[in-house]
Amino acid sequence: MKRAISIIMAAGMAALAVTGCGGGSTGQTTAAQTTAAGGTTGAGETTAVGNAEAQVVTFWYNNTGDEALVYEKAISEYNASQTKYKVEGLSVTDDQKIIVAMSSNESPDVIKISNQTVMQYQKNGLLENLQPFADGESFDASIYSEQAVAANTIDGDIYALPLDAYTIQMFYNKDLLEAAGFTEPPKTMEEMYEMAVAATKVDGSGNIEVLGYPLFPYASARQELIYGFGGRWWSEDGKPTPEDPGILASLNMNVKFRDQFGGKALDGFIGTANTNRYTEQDMFFQGKQLFRLDGSWLPTMMKNFKSTVNWGITLIPGTEANPDLRGTSRFETDSVAVPAMSKNKEGAWDFTKWLCSEEGAKIIDLGTGNLPAVKALYDDAEIIAVPGFAEFIDALKLEKGIQYPAMADYGEYISMVNATLDTVYAGTTTPEEALKALAGQSANLK
Repeated sequence: MKRAISIIMAAGMAALAVTGCGGGSTGQTTAAQTTAAGGTTGAGETTAVGNAEAQVVTFWYNNTGDEALVYEKAISEYNASQTKYKVEGLSVTDDQKIIVAMSSNESPDVIKISNQTVMQYQKNGLLENLQPFADGESFDASIYSEQAVAANTIDGDIYALPLDAYTIQMFYNKDLLEAAGFTEPPKTMEEMYEMAVAATKVDGSGNIEVLGYPLFPYASARQELIYGFGGRWWSEDGKPTPEDPGILASLNMNVKFRDQFGGKALDGFIGTANTNRYTEQDMFFQGKQLFRLDGSWLPTMMKNFKSTVNWGITLIPGTEANPDLRGTSRFETDSVAVPAMSKNKEGAWDFTKWLCSEEGAKIIDLGTGNLPAVKALYDDAEIIAVPGFAEFIDALKLEKGIQYPAMADYGEYISMVNATLDTVYAGTTTPEEALKALAGQSANLK
């Protein structure tokens, strides 16, 4: 659920750049840290607790509250499973504190971050290359999905192991769909548009009461709706591709819907929706959205808020011309990495392997409500019993995840994309004009 909270904090298109459990508020908490009678020891030292010869491995994770307790449970399970190492966990959510520590002799031995952060840290030389460790013992990375491994691989080498997975798919309100005259959710964007127009309700003043087209949340409208058309904001080698025909096709459909129902009315609905997102008054929870592109945590949230909406989950549509694009979505992982300044890299690797194994990952996945990256957990009875997980795992099996690019100027590019799309949705420029201008602005980015 931490991932959902972090997305709320993202502004507009910033969610395209930062999702995942990695971000957080400043500060540090040790509420969930387990310390024994022997006291806390420094990285690489031995401890007097339990086995006198146990080497200490320090592990920093960026979860707090109940989720921190889940990580401490996993740490306890690992410590009980062997006697060579003793992991000491610490919840640290201050990104700057983490970077400063990793650049010094005070570095933790293991960190839990997002795969996007893995890329950033690797570019700055802060991470240990795990490929030699994996090669040295013929580590079997095939236990993970191919896209999970790819998300943590840079220039052919693994820099982190995937702990869990994150993707987006389409929720729909079954009752609204039936009332609009349809019995099955859409398989193509063209079908989705037809259903969206039929289901959208407007009051006498032109205000939208029920939104059919999934223009909210913003991040999904600016990512998944584009991916479903085959559009990509960047190439496989990390170059900006703002004039991709799929982007233009998606924006033209969005603008067509906005023109039909009024940009001002849509912005009013979306503004209210954004204010109430993931609360009891969430528009989808209240039955005021036909389609919602969102994550696997949504069913649990709806249950907790006692929503009575009759919902279903389906793959994000493709197009009539390219039905094979169905199910395409962003893909990220929470990842476990070893800082380059770690004092106990052998112990760090041993714990990383265990935490990201079927045994360790199951504790984390069930405790935090995130999807598995370990393929063996796809069919685990307890995992698929979580509401919505079975449908999302079916989507993961398609291996159609869109990876974020390894661009040095990624943040600058996304700011340009944000500004460009704002002008399109404000109606001040056409999609064609805006994307052409963006191509010129981003031409020299790396």
